Amino acid sequence: MAINNWWDGDPAEHYWMEITGRPDLGSDLKAPKSDPSGRANWSYSLLTYVQPGDRVFHWHTSLLGEPAIVGWSEAAGPLNTISMSWQARGTRGRARGVPTTGPAWHLALQNFTRLDRPITRSVVNGQRLKILEIQHELEALVGKPVYGPFQDYGHRELRANQAYLVEFPAALVDLLFVPPANPARTTSPSERSKTARIGHTQGFLADAAVRTALELHAVRLANDHYSSAGAAEIEVLGKPFDLRVVLNGEERHVEVKASMGVDIEAVQVTQGEVDHARKWQPTDLFVVDGVRVTKAGNGEIVTSGGRIRLWSSWVPEDQALRPTQLRYTLRR
Repeated sequence: MAINNWWDGDPAEHYWMEITGRPDLGSDLKAPKSDPSGRANWSYSLLTYVQPGDRVFHWHTSLLGEPAIVGWSEAAGPLNTISMSWQARGTRGRARGVPTTGPAWHLALQNFTRLDRPITRSVVNGQRLKILEIQHELEALVGKPVYGPFQDYGHRELRANQAYLVEFPAALVDLLFVPPANPARTTSPSERSKTARIGHTQGFLADAAVRTALELHAVRLANDHYSSAGAAEIEVLGKPFDLRVVLNGEERHVEVKASMGVDIEAVQVTQGEVDHARKWQPTDLFVVDGVRVTKAGNGEIVTSGGRIRLWSSWVPEDQALRPTQLRYTLRR
């Protein structure tokens, strides 16, 4: 079935939520490849979009006496196929009375961490209007469905979606709690207390016009940076790399990346960009994150701010590259 993978290409959108009552939280994700009628189910199919390193929140239906996000895990992978027996929870599934056995998706998880302050359904409903605003804005920007974690039950309360795995927009992470830290990265107390601050505009990244505005903003900052450094020549190319710079008598190629996310840990790179950086040195990786994006009343997209990070003479490392679209982990 076709999936509206609106999060694709945005490294800040790497959160998911498992909705379950299972006792072995954090061990894995597993879901049948089809429902008992043999049809694909979007909630099962979403499992195939989870990438190693993504964060998976666990919404448990009964562990605390009230449904709640009780912890989180890190996707480890790889994705594989197992044989699985399951009992459908719906009315028809229960009416069948017998479990179904068949092929299933399976993805290992690691680093399960219990939340000191679980996000209960009461906490969620305390932010009901803001959550609905975020979800509606996201739908308006990227189309439906967005496979969000909550549904407005009877227009009076939020409940977890009637699904197994759902996408968890980064803007909701920003609203509800501090996102879990990367276990592989050492952080200071001040960093750990920092929220993602991604805001509602994160969904704009599915908008081609906003992506273009972000890229142009970052290229302008890169142009200013190298000009201030004394570059004799700066040429904006776009492809096969963004800038050709002559600095101190040396020709440098520059790959520019932009994001509205704050403190991003990865950027999207193409195979061509990787190959070029390995063949031509020096190639710089110029990253601008925390860019603010707004839309004026006339629809004009306005960009501002952003933090600059530069990896001079960047050579992509195999261990920092992920498959599919090749997500490169930024090395400090």
